[in-house]
Amino acid sequence: MKLNGTHKFKAPSSQVFNAILNPDVLKSCIPNCNSVEVLDASRIKVNITTPLPGLKGPYGIVVSIPRQQAPSYLELQVQRKGTGGSVNAVSQINLTDEADGALLSYDAQAELEGPVAIADNPIGRGITNNTLSSFFKNLDKAIS
Repeated sequence: MKLNGTHKFKAPSSQVFNAILNPDVLKSCIPNCNSVEVLDASRIKVNITTPLPGLKGPYGIVVSIPRQQAPSYLELQVQRKGTGGSVNAVSQINLTDEADGALLSYDAQAELEGPVAIADNPIGRGITNNTLSSFFKNLDKAIS
């Protein structure tokens, strides 16, 4: 499953970058998020439920941050096996300052196996894209 896109923020890249790494901001912005916990400097744990039929959860997902260059680049990795199947995903996030705010662009690749692979169809991709859109809108509001 490939995901890519952009979102224009009203705030500068430094504010967006810091907000993405702030557990309180993330908890308030990620749809269906129950909690966000910092495990160490390069890992966070996110507990979520999902609107996907048959995969409601809750699920604990550890997000690793193997590379970052403030305030312009983040690489996120998820490797999860367990109830609902397995996910192996990598996402690169780039932030570029423009005259009226930061432009975030993302490029992600996810390998899905088991029941969670249902997300790699038109309906699942639609739900995923709507969730991402909601996250970015919520993040924009939280930063403003």
